[in-house]
Amino acid sequence: MDDQGGAAAAAPPGPGTSTPPAASATAPAEPARATDGSHGSLQEGTSRTTARRSRLPAALVLLRPRQWVKNVFVLIIPLAVDPAALLHHIAWGLATFATFTAASAAVYVLNDWLDREQDRLHPVKRHRPLASGQVGPLGALLLGAGCLTTLAACGALLPPAVQAVTAAYVVLNLAYCLALKHFPLVDVSVIAIGFALRALAGCLVVAAPFSPPLIISVYCACLLMALGKRRHELVTADIQERAATQRPALTGYSVSLLDQLMVLLLAVTLISYELFVLSAPHPHAAVLAVVTMPLAIFALCRYLQLIALHRGSEEPGHDVLTDAPLMINGILWLIVLTVSRFL
Repeated sequence: MDDQGGAAAAAPPGPGTSTPPAASATAPAEPARATDGSHGSLQEGTSRTTARRSRLPAALVLLRPRQWVKNVFVLIIPLAVDPAALLHHIAWGLATFATFTAASAAVYVLNDWLDREQDRLHPVKRHRPLASGQVGPLGALLLGAGCLTTLAACGALLPPAVQAVTAAYVVLNLAYCLALKHFPLVDVSVIAIGFALRALAGCLVVAAPFSPPLIISVYCACLLMALGKRRHELVTADIQERAATQRPALTGYSVSLLDQLMVLLLAVTLISYELFVLSAPHPHAAVLAVVTMPLAIFALCRYLQLIALHRGSEEPGHDVLTDAPLMINGILWLIVLTVSRFL
């Protein structure tokens, strides 16, 4: 499940596009720069991101291609469980990836269509294609219909069990867009369930062994990242009233609550990951669990560090893929897991 209300902002209107009166009349002033420079750097980072996105067509930005990397979970999880099964059924895996990409893109369009008026009040989201007027409501609906057509075409190729998981993902996302995103804790839980469904679909489509500890670890890790995003939104909101306007569910969170929940989830994620490694049919499973434990701990602690020091953004996936220490740690982790296959 993706966080549809995140700050995956679209490109600002170009020179030849006029901003709707509602956007210019109601858009709040930019937040004041904090004395420690943290808010200022966040705003500057957002501006750079927005500038980069301005090079993409507005219709493509509406589909949020930067978020499609989340669907790689349908390939990563079976790769961790049974690499041979994934390689043998790689075509099925790619079809599942395309199906979830089309499904998530359709939900992004629906979410932005429903929130287009509210997004105009947000200093970043007001630049989204629908909120800024770069894409009209009718054009967005047609684009969403195209995504659903692609979803149906790709989904028809998949086994019935994977189709059922995909349908559950779509229904859950629809409920999220219409209501669930407004309820604290429910919103982030639904997001994490979406990732767990991706992982489950990936295992089913390539007939990889189902590993409950791994699915639990995925769920808890994604829930931790979703809570980290809520913490970022809460800290960077100028006042509580503005936070409630931008995302009503934020009224049910506090920084101290989120910090406690993230520490709890860190522990559960590590425990479930260790159970997954220890239960794997590997002759040196115990050794592998010990060797990879520091890498797992560093990955989670580094993410918490980014969030606590206000260097994270409202896009956790982007943080993970652009942070050098996390990337180096991930490469080392992959090397260890790959070498262990030949032992």
